[in-house]
Amino acid sequence: MIKGVIFDADGTLLDSMGFWESTVYDIIKMSGAEEHEPGLIEKLTPMSMYEGALYMKERYPIKMSVEEMIAEENGRVLDFYRTKVTLRSGMGELVEELFAKGTPMAVASATEKAMIEAALEHTGILDRFKGVLSCSDVGKGKDQPEIFLKACELINTSPEDTLVVDDSPTAIATAKKAGFQTRLIS
Repeated sequence: MIKGVIFDADGTLLDSMGFWESTVYDIIKMSGAEEHEPGLIEKLTPMSMYEGALYMKERYPIKMSVEEMIAEENGRVLDFYRTKVTLRSGMGELVEELFAKGTPMAVASATEKAMIEAALEHTGILDRFKGVLSCSDVGKGKDQPEIFLKACELINTSPEDTLVVDDSPTAIATAKKAGFQTRLIS
């Protein structure tokens, strides 16, 4: 039986992946590179912001430091989250239904916590969650189970009684291996 739900934010709750993709590709173009590797966004999705920026810096002639890349991404994304982001179709209704049933929920995202909170505030569902965690909060990406285990602590459930909903196959595989029930969103 499911006693709690942990949602990913980008691409799961939020209709934001297109914006993230254009931001990443803009940074690569600013470096002078015209091409990017196939599947780049899928590789970056489960990574923390730092891990993703480091990955890009190692593969493209980006002159900005990792910290400058993160600041550039954060500035663009924060404005989008505060003013334009929308929920994916059906997610608002699902969150409201779970909330009405008293199901505790948390958000576990590779995106920085303040940005996710801004997006959830903008979309009107922030108060439905017991908390928001970022990979930066736990110091590891979603290829490690720490973020999901910490989210369980927030909602006071055990992994076997908790559903993880994410759009990243890597994150889903990690959660499943840690004993969570999972649902891959595409």
